[in-house]
Amino acid sequence: MKQAQFETTYGPLWSAIETTLASRKEGREALPEQYRRLCQCLALASQRGYSPQLVSHLHDLVARCHHALYSVAAERPTVLLQWLRIDLPRRVRAEWKLLLLVLVCLLGPAIAIGLLVWHDARHAYLFAAPEDLARMHSMYSPSSIKTGRGGSEGDVQMFGHYIWNNVSIDFRTFASGIFGGVPALLIVLFNGLHMGVAAAWLSLDPATRTNFWSFVVTHSSFELAGLVLSGMAGIRLGLSLIKPGRLPRRDALQQASIQMYPLVAGAALLTVLAAFFEAFWSASDFAPAVKYSVGGVCWALVFLFFGFAGRGKGAHATR
Repeated sequence: MKQAQFETTYGPLWSAIETTLASRKEGREALPEQYRRLCQCLALASQRGYSPQLVSHLHDLVARCHHALYSVAAERPTVLLQWLRIDLPRRVRAEWKLLLLVLVCLLGPAIAIGLLVWHDARHAYLFAAPEDLARMHSMYSPSSIKTGRGGSEGDVQMFGHYIWNNVSIDFRTFASGIFGGVPALLIVLFNGLHMGVAAAWLSLDPATRTNFWSFVVTHSSFELAGLVLSGMAGIRLGLSLIKPGRLPRRDALQQASIQMYPLVAGAALLTVLAAFFEAFWSASDFAPAVKYSVGGVCWALVFLFFGFAGRGKGAHATR
């Protein structure tokens, strides 16, 4: 095909692309298909040795198309903000049955085992090794509550430690959900069990009771919320493989991953926030009453956010 015939055949396509790019927003749904055909034109023009002017024109047009389709870096912070401010609470409310399941698996063992240990401290040894219980008691004793903190340098070090520890737990909870959701459920159950044992065991001794509750009351609001979100996302992945509906399992898993992305992003943010409070606030010298007040505010904010955020008229519907 000669160059003149090539230009006559594909000229309308190039003109249509020029019009689409000039329109800014209107008609852009056709641009991906036009972009693919334009790339083919550029490849043919280069392969057939058409004039440098034509090849250069097509190359510039391809670059403009690529920029229009993929240059969205400036919009990403806005998209992330929308995920966290609107899509996250809406998705959590839409998955209320899954939320209820995770809360029952977390709080059920915590309350049941906590009451069991509170009634008889010897029951704690059924769920934790004696050395683990002794280590917990030592950590929250008045003489060692700030051991290893070492001022601001120690706080920064603990901040990194808490991020690594909490993020790894949340990531394992989410990622393990791909195996039918069962591992994610077991991780939530185990954390509930450990939480119940620790809370009851340390509450039995007046020497550690106040130190423990004043230490955990603030950051636990964000940490437990992050764990719950990770558990929900992981279990949803497993359910998409067990019950894919009319979709192939691969497509069902991909769809579930997209739907759960706001939960994963929210869990990551909450985990970092929890690590910040745990490192710089929880072991501070403020009076327990102050810590309880701040903790109450944080818990209230978590409940209010997931209960009421994203309900405005301008909020986009959760997909």
